[in-house]
Amino acid sequence: MRKSDDKQGSGAIGEHMEIKTERLTLRPVRIGDEKEIHEYAGDKEITMMFWLPNDTFEETADFVKRTAQEWNAEGQTDFEFVILLKGKIIGGCDADLSHSEDRSYATLGWIINKAYRNQGYASEAASAILDYAFENLGIDKVYAQCDINNPASFGVMRRIGMKCINDKGTRTYPRTGKTSGEYTCLITRNEWEERNRLWRNRHGDQNKAIPDINRYQSCMEAHDGCI
Repeated sequence: MRKSDDKQGSGAIGEHMEIKTERLTLRPVRIGDEKEIHEYAGDKEITMMFWLPNDTFEETADFVKRTAQEWNAEGQTDFEFVILLKGKIIGGCDADLSHSEDRSYATLGWIINKAYRNQGYASEAASAILDYAFENLGIDKVYAQCDINNPASFGVMRRIGMKCINDKGTRTYPRTGKTSGEYTCLITRNEWEERNRLWRNRHGDQNKAIPDINRYQSCMEAHDGCI
């Protein structure tokens, strides 16, 4: 799989670890990231995320402080990464266990600075955090959700191998009170392992790393609609 450099820290898996993909580096959020994170977290054009945009820089600074502390906490539940391109933070992604009482599943999330969208970075990062979750967190399932009016995020879920299991959900945004429809997508550990196996069999190299962008569309048909 992709390269993961885990310089084990005091956190649950390593606050100093790095995940390398073809173009990106993912690492835990840490103090000092506030300015670059606020470039996208404070974007007033964000309309389809629960807790964003942040109204002030102080809100972003508080988020960074809490998240950095989480990497050093016992019983860590939220594994929040920044996404770097050539050393520049261009977004964030996370695997969150807090919705699962028995820690059997994670929920994925991601955001990309609008200046870097439409270049496949969200799919590349989401693919990496999906692998990280299954390889390190002892879970059986991974979920992701998005607004029905957000085809870009829904496309990311499809590209990393998830299937839509509910297209009739609803969500209400705390900051605006607006209610919208919601897609819920899922991939199980067995599906993730089978996806990896199919790609490697198709390409005849059991040790070859799987590409991060649209990597399984050559071996699995895109799923239309919800099951």
